Amino acid sequence: MSCLFAPLLPRRLSLISLFVAASAFAQLEPSFQAHGGLTKWKNYGSVEFDQTWTSSRGVKKDHQLFDLHSRDGLITSDTYSLGAENGEVWIKPALEALGGTPPRFYMWTPFYFFGMPFVFGDPGAVQETLGKKTFQGQEYDAVKVTFKKGTGDSSEDFYIAYVDPGSRQLNLVSYVVTYSALRKGKPMEELEPHALVFREWQDAGGLRVPRSGSFYNWQNENIEGEPLGTMEFSNVQFSAKSPAPDSEKFKKPADAVVAPFE
Repeated sequence: MSCLFAPLLPRRLSLISLFVAASAFAQLEPSFQAHGGLTKWKNYGSVEFDQTWTSSRGVKKDHQLFDLHSRDGLITSDTYSLGAENGEVWIKPALEALGGTPPRFYMWTPFYFFGMPFVFGDPGAVQETLGKKTFQGQEYDAVKVTFKKGTGDSSEDFYIAYVDPGSRQLNLVSYVVTYSALRKGKPMEELEPHALVFREWQDAGGLRVPRSGSFYNWQNENIEGEPLGTMEFSNVQFSAKSPAPDSEKFKKPADAVVAPFE
């Protein structure tokens, strides 16, 4: 997913650029506010949580730590460790440690779903209102999120966020993944869409973040069949911007392998 690596690089913003940035994110601003505020999210320095991802590939249970500004990260479990520093991803004990899931893809995928809707305010994200859409008999405000060319590993990814018009909270996202190793050369129109339906939310550090969600095939603007998998987040902790997370935690160990972009 291209969106999975959009580092927030320090920069000087003029009043004009601030206005443009605010306008670019106006479509989802009510949802940002309902979940605690984009400003609060950006004012934190790091986040860590325990994550369980159950799918046809098995169960991945690990602890994840991310610098919210550089997007450097560290994921650790009983059987594998992987990290990211300055855009380079490493893994140990071997490239195959994730059972077939590309390490670069996995590095930011759980974090990105955990960070919704706030990550839709990242640099490179473009929002477009789609008006009203109906899901399971309820009407939602629909916003399409695309990415400027060169954003992350696969900038052709896109999401459609379904926002409850009453609570302004995010209910689900449909999406298309264009990551090279998963796309396998298919043209855009042949890629299978999926959806993540958020089942439970939790409050952490003044923000409303996901506790659990279920993945589905997505056909004719509706979920199809039984869940393909589930994602759960627990023990969420946000930390202040200062001091920043110890950068040594993200450095590649001598016995780790650099994960290629596939």
